Amino acid sequence: MSALPCGIYLVLDADVCTRAGHDPAGVAVAAVRAGVGTVQVRAKRAGVRDLVALTVAVADALRGSPPAALVVDDRVDVALAARARGARVDGVHVGRHDLETADARALLGPDALVGVSAARPEHMAAAVGADHVGSGPVRLTPTKPEAGPAIGFDGLRAAVVAADGRPVVAIGGLGAADAPALRAAGVHAMAVVSAVCAAPDPGGAAARLVAAWQQVPAVAR
Repeated sequence: MSALPCGIYLVLDADVCTRAGHDPAGVAVAAVRAGVGTVQVRAKRAGVRDLVALTVAVADALRGSPPAALVVDDRVDVALAARARGARVDGVHVGRHDLETADARALLGPDALVGVSAARPEHMAAAVGADHVGSGPVRLTPTKPEAGPAIGFDGLRAAVVAADGRPVVAIGGLGAADAPALRAAGVHAMAVVSAVCAAPDPGGAAARLVAAWQQVPAVAR
C-alpha cells in the first residue's frame, strides 16, 4: 500500500483499550469492519518484545477484514520485526524526535507508508519525503499529554497549506461533530484514539465516525 486511505484513522492505543476492558486486536477488527481505513498500533509503556507481539496479533486479526493500512507508532524496528514474522505491516508513523524520514524509508522500502508528525508550518521541513503529515493536537487530550499546546483549527488550516499537497492527518480530541470543519480545512484523515478505543462499543463508535466523515463532501484543492 503506497497511499494513505482517506477518512478515519485509528490510533490503536493498547493502554486505552485495556483500561476500557477491550482487546486491542478486537478493537482493530471492529473498527476496520466499520470502515476505518488506517490502524496505527501504539503502546507507549510496552517493551519492544510486547510491542512486536501486539503488532503481529493485530495484523493476524485483520486478515480477512476489509483492506486497511496497518502502521506502527514510532518504531521502525518493530515494524521490521513484525514483517519478519510474516505480518503485513504497511509502514510507520514517526515523531519529530524519532528516526528521520529518509532513514525510515530506506529501511522499510520505497512502497512503505511513512508518516511524520509536523504540528506547525515550521516543522514541515522534517516531513520532506513523507507520504503524509500528522498535525495536532487540535485540542489537548489526556492520551498524549506530552504532545504540546493545542494548535486549534486555525493552526490546522495553516498546517494543511504548509504541507504543500501532502495529505494531512488531524489528531487531538476529535469526534464525529468535527468532520465538517476538518474537511473544510482540507484534511485527508481524522485520527482518533479514545473516541473508539475507550468507547463501550468500539465498532459502533467507529461506524458513526465513518458516517460523519462520508456525509461531508471533500473540499477541492
